[in-house]
Amino acid sequence: MFTGNYFNTIDAKGRVFIPTKLRFSLGERVWLVKGVDACLYILTEGAWREFTAEYITKLTLKDAKARKLQRFFLGNSREVEIDKQGRVNLPQDHIEYAAIEKDVVFVGCGERIELWGAESFGKEMDPKAFDPDELMRGAAGITDEE
Repeated sequence: MFTGNYFNTIDAKGRVFIPTKLRFSLGERVWLVKGVDACLYILTEGAWREFTAEYITKLTLKDAKARKLQRFFLGNSREVEIDKQGRVNLPQDHIEYAAIEKDVVFVGCGERIELWGAESFGKEMDPKAFDPDELMRGAAGITDEE
């Protein structure tokens, strides 16, 4: 399970070091995917298979939103190699999607790692922008009446 926040920088060639504590469980190749928020997902081969089986491939072609979601995730996924120095090379379209400039944040999120532009991550996690209790209650389906 991936946990923690780790800060790093991207170089001029679009390469970024994956923090050692996260890299330990990844292997030599990972899947780099545009996430549902303005971030990138880094997934192991197994996690990628589980993700696509759970959320993507079982969707029906009869539904236009399902087809668009399949195009978004499958069309924007890349299998990338972690080099001997522990870096991945981010495609330019992925860098732009995640608004990555120089500083990046790796966020361990269970079976996936999220990669954020530092400024976007700061806005996303601004304590004034959300209430963790409210998020927990909403995720659990608890209403204010309970």
